[in-house]
Amino acid sequence: MAVTNERENKVYSTILAINDYRVNASSKTVMYFSERKSGAPMALKSWFYPGDNFGHRFVYPKVKAQEIAAAINQPVPSHSVEVIETTKYVAVPIYIQTPAKQEVTYEAKAFEKTDATDTAGADGEAVKAPAAAAAPAALPKTASSLPGFGLMGLLLIAASLLVRRAATELR
Repeated sequence: MAVTNERENKVYSTILAINDYRVNASSKTVMYFSERKSGAPMALKSWFYPGDNFGHRFVYPKVKAQEIAAAINQPVPSHSVEVIETTKYVAVPIYIQTPAKQEVTYEAKAFEKTDATDTAGADGEAVKAPAAAAAPAALPKTASSLPGFGLMGLLLIAASLLVRRAATELR
């Protein structure tokens, strides 16, 4: 993505981003930030336009990505290109910086889902959606049956009024 003036003849900044996906679309612009230490600036993780499941995951320079990965204990996409000052698309190699400061080759499926359920693998190599947990055989009873009794009472009152009305019309 390039940030340009209105005439698109001057590039103010070039932002490297890769495709990102989330399960639930929103009617508003959604931005996900990586958690940081107190006093540190927030790192923008992903940006989704209103109504879209697909968005942009920001790719940071290698040194900055290593700092962020170590601070948040999650992998962060990185690149090693110094400066890109063009509005044309240029192929740039993308890597993933792990919290252990290791560089792993980026795979398109490494960042499948961006929602509150994102987790890092035990080895910290890739952010993947957690496997769906098997549903318990029987769910615990957490609600009261009191609303059901209230609804049943209202239905009985309505039924008695109908019967009463029918009985008065038959006379």
